[in-house]
Amino acid sequence: MNESIKQIQNEIRELRDSDFHVCPADERDEHGEIIDDSRPCTCNNFDLVIDKLEELKQDA
Repeated sequence: MNESIKQIQNEIRELRDSDFHVCPADERDEHGEIIDDSRPCTCNNFDLVIDKLEELKQDA
């Protein structure tokens, strides 16, 4: 079970770090300027799920 959870965690990390995931807080225009400073980072959402899976591994 723990190996399955670990694999899921790695897949989530790969999604977070993939080229198609552009964090809204880091979106830039053609000049390299951040588009909107008020947009929150969504990378933390991925990390929260990884953390919850880590808790599940500890409880298993």
